[in-house]
Amino acid sequence: MQLKVCNIQDFSLHDGPGIRTTFFLSGCPLKCTWCHNPETQSTKPTLVFEKSRCTGCTLCGKCTMGVHVFNGEHAIERDKCVLCGKCVDICPTNAIDYSVKELADMEFYNLVQRQKRIAGSDGGITFSGGEPLLQGETILRLMEKTDVHTAIETCGYADEALFCRVISKMDYVMFDLKLADDTLHQKYTGVSNRLILKNLENLRNLGKAFVIRTPLIPGITDTQENLKALSEIIGNDTWEKLPYNPLTPAKYEKIGMEFKL
Repeated sequence: MQLKVCNIQDFSLHDGPGIRTTFFLSGCPLKCTWCHNPETQSTKPTLVFEKSRCTGCTLCGKCTMGVHVFNGEHAIERDKCVLCGKCVDICPTNAIDYSVKELADMEFYNLVQRQKRIAGSDGGITFSGGEPLLQGETILRLMEKTDVHTAIETCGYADEALFCRVISKMDYVMFDLKLADDTLHQKYTGVSNRLILKNLENLRNLGKAFVIRTPLIPGITDTQENLKALSEIIGNDTWEKLPYNPLTPAKYEKIGMEFKL
C-alpha cells in the first residue's frame, strides 16, 4: 500500500532534531476532544476549503452533485461529495483540496533525497499524524531503502508487536502521554490508556532515544492532579509540556467539523 498523507511540511524545526521533513499521515485510533490536526483523524478523504482563498468565482458551482452552494457565501455540502476531484482541479486559487492523498514510493524517496541535500546529517524525516502506526507496515517497507535520520510521533496506541517492529527502525521517538487516569483518558480520547502505558514500557526496553510529550489542555491535561500522576509514571524520562494551540478551531472549519472543546 502507498503512504496516505494529509500534509508534508518542509523545514520543520519542532518534530525532532535538526531541520526535518515531516509527513503527517492520515488516520488515528484516538478522537481527542482537543485534536490539533482533525484533518488527520480519518483515512477517508474529505474536501478542505480555505475560505480566505475563495474569490467567489462559482466555477465549482457547476458540480452536478450539488456539493458547492452559493447563497451569499460559499457553502459546502460534503455528504453529497463523491470525490470526483473536478472542483479541486477547476479552482483557480487552490481554495479546495483533499484532506488525504496517496504518496507513491518514488515520490517519498525523492523527498527523502531532497531532505538529505537540505539538512545534511543534522536533520532527517519525521512520521507524524494522526497516528503513523496505523500505517506501520507501509512505513516498515519504506524504511528498507531509507538512509536518513528517522523520527516518529506516536500516541502509543498500537499492537505491541507492530509498535516494537516500527520503533526499532527509528532513531528518535516522540511519545504522547496525555492523561494518567484511565477513566478520563477514555472520556477525552475515546480509548483506554492501558495499551499506551504498556507500549511506553516497550519503548523504554528498546533503548531508543525518546521524549515524552504532553499537550497542556486547559482544565483537562494541565490540572495539578494529572501532571502529578504523569510525573510519577514518567519518572526520570525526558518530558516536554506542549502549549495549547488557540488557532485549532480554524482547522475544524476548513473540513466542516464541529470543534467541541
